[in-house]
Amino acid sequence: MECALAGADLVCWSKLICFSDEPVIAHCEIDAFRYAILHMAARLTRSARALYVRLDRTWAWARVLATAFSRLRAAFG
Repeated sequence: MECALAGADLVCWSKLICFSDEPVIAHCEIDAFRYAILHMAARLTRSARALYVRLDRTWAWARVLATAFSRLRAAFG
């Protein structure tokens, strides 16, 4: 039960921090958020001690997720 509640908290915080300028994503239900953001195809790659996330450019929400990653990095970096 605690793990499920922690997961719900992480989703809510990510909506607040990363998707504040995207009202469609920021205020959507968890099922829509899971479809649009969490189920996106991506690859993790390494190059010279750096870790990159390669997003599928054909996905409708790719630009939104790329912006969210940069916001998250700025918030905690």
